[in-house]
Amino acid sequence: MKTVNSARRGLILNHLTVWSMLLVVLPAFLIGPMVAPVHAEKERSEMRDVPHPFLLWTPEEAKAIRQRIENDEGAKKQLEFMRSNTVRGGHQTLYNLFAYMVLGDEEAGEREKQALLRFIGGKPEPMTWGIDLDKLEWHIGGPSRGDRHMRDEQTLNVLRYDVLYPILSDEQRKGIQEAMRNYIRFHLSGHQPWHPHFRYDRMSWLPNMHWPRAIGTHLMAVALKDEDLIRKMFESKGGFKFKMDDYLCKDGFYMEEFGKYYSNVGTMLMYCEGLERLGLGKYGYGYTGKHGATMKKHLWMPITIAYPKMEGPEGGTPSHLAVSMGDASDFWLLQGRDRQGRWRQRWFSSAHMNGPLPKLNMPLWFEIGHRRFPDAGFDYFLAKLRGPDEDTYHPTLYFGLEPIKAAEVADRAPAVSSVVSHDRGFALLRMDETPDYWESARPAVSLQFAMYYVHYVHDCFSLLQYVSHNRLLYHRMGTTQRGYAGGDSWRDSVRGHSGVVVDGLQAKPVDRGNEGTPNHRIRDFLKGPGRLVSVQAEGVYPDVNQTRAFFLTDEYLLDTFELISDRPRTYDWQVLAVGNVRQTDGWTPAADWSGSRPAERLHLSNTMARQTDGDWYVDVLQDDSPYAEPRQVGVRIRMLPEPETMILTSRPPIGDNEEGASVMVSRKSPRTVFVALHEPFEGGQAANPTFERIKQDENVLAVRIVGEGDSKVNDRALLALEAA
Repeated sequence: MKTVNSARRGLILNHLTVWSMLLVVLPAFLIGPMVAPVHAEKERSEMRDVPHPFLLWTPEEAKAIRQRIENDEGAKKQLEFMRSNTVRGGHQTLYNLFAYMVLGDEEAGEREKQALLRFIGGKPEPMTWGIDLDKLEWHIGGPSRGDRHMRDEQTLNVLRYDVLYPILSDEQRKGIQEAMRNYIRFHLSGHQPWHPHFRYDRMSWLPNMHWPRAIGTHLMAVALKDEDLIRKMFESKGGFKFKMDDYLCKDGFYMEEFGKYYSNVGTMLMYCEGLERLGLGKYGYGYTGKHGATMKKHLWMPITIAYPKMEGPEGGTPSHLAVSMGDASDFWLLQGRDRQGRWRQRWFSSAHMNGPLPKLNMPLWFEIGHRRFPDAGFDYFLAKLRGPDEDTYHPTLYFGLEPIKAAEVADRAPAVSSVVSHDRGFALLRMDETPDYWESARPAVSLQFAMYYVHYVHDCFSLLQYVSHNRLLYHRMGTTQRGYAGGDSWRDSVRGHSGVVVDGLQAKPVDRGNEGTPNHRIRDFLKGPGRLVSVQAEGVYPDVNQTRAFFLTDEYLLDTFELISDRPRTYDWQVLAVGNVRQTDGWTPAADWSGSRPAERLHLSNTMARQTDGDWYVDVLQDDSPYAEPRQVGVRIRMLPEPETMILTSRPPIGDNEEGASVMVSRKSPRTVFVALHEPFEGGQAANPTFERIKQDENVLAVRIVGEGDSKVNDRALLALEAA
């Protein structure tokens, strides 16, 4: 095997197989495993008979919280925060129950009692219709009248029942208990009707739509303190065991686009907490799914896939974006304050599709998580939700936490590892895998594989996000319609992502999420001075074999994309960069360009073009105006030259006040290899190391990347290409 050594760090990049574009980095540095392994609670053989109330607070806990409020200024601030519009307005029932049980507010308790009594006689919705279910019209792929029972969640009534139990009459208790048993019987008997296309698998079972009633019914069994029903619900079709065994993959990843993860996490945590009180943790936190999923891993998921902090606006605070994909909104670990000091973070949210109830969001999940797993580092992220001039986060009092001082949790930041998930079909490469990662300016990049997921947007082999210098450099952007991207001719296509379009066609996944990625060849090497992932598949486009490899270092991302067909194809390679192109000489407005191929591409505007066989680069510079200090952050995009290459710079379909640029490289050939170098910079100017081809033929590509002056970059890459 031929290798070329690097003077900088003994870097050797080569391919181990003919078909792959795998790069291997030697010598390897050992990176430790992710912090916060799951510690299963000790299983107990007998259920404890805990008196009501116990789900949210025991009487002793409520008394202790009230004493803190009366005697502790920090607790008074926590209560003030709970009463604010940010928190109080998001979940009136939870606050009323707190006000009644902890603060002694009888009126708040009476309001919730009257709501609870209306639940007597309750049954899941389809049991009350009295219509011919065979005549129902179904909306395939979305919520329909026929399966609205899936969203008939009664978590609030379960919490009301538990807290108000002491003031209910025997008759009222029996009526409420019978209503809860109606829900349990309905679920255990098969809980149909379903969509005709509904299946209990990763691609058909949607937790945001199909989990609300089910998890609320799990909580009913806990509130009834009936171990037999708790076990039956746990083991039922669509129960907690199913979710851990067959829906979540081993790392606890959500199987829709990650933006839907927020659905019903709060009720899952309340269910697990109630089980702990009863001594039945084996049905909750203590259960490990057959592939390794646990509730703790599922709760940890936003941390597993989050990026380093993104610089906040002047007057605001930083945020942490997480890997985002699909047709819904971006997924955030946490969102900071805007320049007016207003929170973008939400403590509660609600959406009819997810069951028309307010849901706990990340700060409340992590408050419960910190109480249950105090050494896991959840308090480190809670401390980030303080104001720009504050040194302390005042959590809610719902879960009994005391104020969290940022200085005291600064050393509790968890370490994280790079992620290459065959089950979930994506990779996240991180240059910093130490606890410093969360504040670090070092880069991270994510890659989507060609695996279908729910709310998929044809983003096969797309670069999802690239971050460096605490800024987002590349990201999905633009849309031609409001709301979901499904059907959007820009975003529901590789056109709206940082990938390759072939002949203007729509990319197609080669694997379904139920079985992971058996039709991919995936290789990674994550322990050296760089991070590597390589992915190969056939059939994303008809009669095309394609391989994309990322090699990430602190100074650059080496991005190779090989495409092979048996006939000439038009290959459009694109990245979507945050910022504006700093134009250089040699470009012509696309409308006046006289090349041999069309210069325009779908939905792009302000297009400039050039055709070249030689070296070229494009700088995309970000606008510093929102930030406290101008840093002139940007990225330089370069590519090894190929004959008859057309380069386009354009504006994607984004709003007038947004900044973003499409940089597209187009070639027509049976076979091509796009070999790109992405160089983040700060200070307005890229380091611009030498980037050149040493050798290239149909079997091998060798490149050299060497910096100037004090630069430590002195790298060689040897890539074995797919045989023609």
